[in-house]
Amino acid sequence: MNILPRISDTLYHGTIDFFSSVDVTKGKSNKDFGKGFYMALEKSQAIGMMNKKFGEAVRRTRSKDPNQFSKHLYEIKLNREVIPNLKIKYFIDADMEWLDFVLKCRDCETVPHDYDLVIGPTADDNTTLCLKYYKDGVYGKVGSYEAKELLLKNLEVENLGIQYYIGKQEVADKLILTIKEL
Repeated sequence: MNILPRISDTLYHGTIDFFSSVDVTKGKSNKDFGKGFYMALEKSQAIGMMNKKFGEAVRRTRSKDPNQFSKHLYEIKLNREVIPNLKIKYFIDADMEWLDFVLKCRDCETVPHDYDLVIGPTADDNTTLCLKYYKDGVYGKVGSYEAKELLLKNLEVENLGIQYYIGKQEVADKLILTIKEL
């Protein structure tokens, strides 16, 4: 299957950190596709993440002074020539395969797969709560098809944006052509 035409070469990243190059080690653990660097297909999704990170940072500080933080939105261009040489996992839908992958990655402090690039739906804002309910057995026996089906339904998968993930520094160094702050 040739997925090259479906891969965008312009992506976005919203954050409260200034950077001029990607460092995948700065990513947080227990994320959808593992610890690494995430980019959004849509600018609006990156802006939403930027605003969310800003709000979380302000809430975590004692002074609650928003002037301690600044918002940064980046446009990232990918090197299309590198893409055919990558090991890519592409999720078209937030289906059972996607959910199993996300559950595995969110339970791991590092990266439980060897893909160079993972593309697929972003778990939405209520994901943490839904995952807690799932792990607590609220949706049924943990690991059962029925419980995972209910978890998928509660994630409102039709409203999810598309994210791109890189977990290896050597891949980021080759794949990312430019990073421009907007």
